[in-house]
Amino acid sequence: MINVYGYVRVSTRSQNYETQVENLKNFCKLKDYNLVKIFEDKASGKDTDRPGFHELQEVMIKNPMDVSVIITTKLDRVGRSIRDLLKFIDWCNEKSIGFIATLSNIDSTTKEGRLFLYIMGALSEYERELIQERTETGRRRYVANGGKLGRKRLKIPADEIRRLKNEGVPITTIAERFNICRDTVYRRLDEV
Repeated sequence: MINVYGYVRVSTRSQNYETQVENLKNFCKLKDYNLVKIFEDKASGKDTDRPGFHELQEVMIKNPMDVSVIITTKLDRVGRSIRDLLKFIDWCNEKSIGFIATLSNIDSTTKEGRLFLYIMGALSEYERELIQERTETGRRRYVANGGKLGRKRLKIPADEIRRLKNEGVPITTIAERFNICRDTVYRRLDEV
């Protein structure tokens, strides 16, 4: 019998895990898997710092129950971004752990499931490169049309900073007065 861990996640405190847990239990019964434990989180999928998710990974590093598969109901339970999801899948592959999303019909324990995940990873990489290319094109167009990149220059009276400095007011006090950092004070003092 294959030992598996389950992972369920809901986004808000008012939601519950019951439907996901029931799905995982039914899936394991159908496949004759031994569901050792289900790890749970109530957190947004955007947040990768989830206690249940971290506990699952920590336990899998030692793997005292000889678990060979992690199951969840859908891909978005693990993470919202393709990058986070693929990072987790790669982590599973490095540890020779299978990954199954029951309702998404994704099963990395099969060659077809692994192929699908690799294709998804390639598409994700392609999409990232397209976004970078469009961003760079837009940036160049903006600058060519007279736009300036970076933060807007703060309107801080250099004359007032020089006057305060000449009166012996410490740099830290000047910086606090104008709500700026000390480096900005020094840059203003260097201006002609």
